[in-house]
Amino acid sequence: MALSPDEILNHEFTKKGSKAYVATEVDAFLDQVNSDYEALIAERDALKVQLDQSQSQVDELEAKREQVNQSIFVAQEAADRLKKDADVEVKKQLTHAQEAATKIISDSRVKAEAEAERLAQENAELTNEQNQLRTEVESFKNSFLQLLTAQRTLLENDELAEAVHRLPIGQVTANRIGQVAEAAPVEVSTEQGSDDQQETAEAQGPVVVFPESEDQADNH
Repeated sequence: MALSPDEILNHEFTKKGSKAYVATEVDAFLDQVNSDYEALIAERDALKVQLDQSQSQVDELEAKREQVNQSIFVAQEAADRLKKDADVEVKKQLTHAQEAATKIISDSRVKAEAEAERLAQENAELTNEQNQLRTEVESFKNSFLQLLTAQRTLLENDELAEAVHRLPIGQVTANRIGQVAEAAPVEVSTEQGSDDQQETAEAQGPVVVFPESEDQADNH
């Protein structure tokens, strides 16, 4: 059993006389102290070796921890850089998409406004054309009614018959009159009567004899 410091400090040797110790006890005690200290030194050396090994492991683990920390730091930097680049790219794409959407909406609005203006102009032109046609139809109707009224007035006043009597005699009608005159000559008894008939004929105007149709001519 190893000696404790208190046992070493308080150990008492057997005295032989007033001042002398028993040599065998002193030697035995020293041997035990020596043995215990050798054991302690060996244990200390072993512990030192273990300590060195542990320190090596600690240093290795510390190096690994440092590498891991460095890897984590590098990975964090890479992640931050990727996130930053991704944010920039997302913002860029978003800005591009917003600009494209704004351009599309603006172009669509411009086209829609142009189309609406064109349709409004076309509608106005069609309305004007319709109004113009309505005016022309109304004018034509009024002119036609005036023409019908004039024709009716002409028929009611016998102006048409007088106009027909005043028409010049055509060649066919003149030949027909000549044939009738040769077939039935008119005798005039006195010159006065002839003058009266001539004046009467001149007053009435030329006599119009309408030619017979071909069917009537064949029947005669």
